[in-house]
Amino acid sequence: MADSVLYTLTLTYRYRDSLKKIKRNKPDLLLPLEAGVAKILRDPTIGKPLRNVLRNLRRTHVAGSFVLLYEITGTEIRLLDFDHHDKIYKKH
Repeated sequence: MADSVLYTLTLTYRYRDSLKKIKRNKPDLLLPLEAGVAKILRDPTIGKPLRNVLRNLRRTHVAGSFVLLYEITGTEIRLLDFDHHDKIYKKH
């Protein structure tokens, strides 16, 4: 578990767009997504480090087949995207 470091949370435009789509089409995912973000804030290393072109990014699963992509830079956590597993890796 990470030490008690305070992290700042940044929402990218792509993440904000995906959040709008989720609110409109699948509002039942909002609570699990919020819980996933809270877990990341408590311990940013909880997500799986990705490889190849997505190196330096991490992912965590939310509500089964949905994936939250994020990046840790110093004390900043950038939420990059949120989508279904089958779609998210095709976008990046």
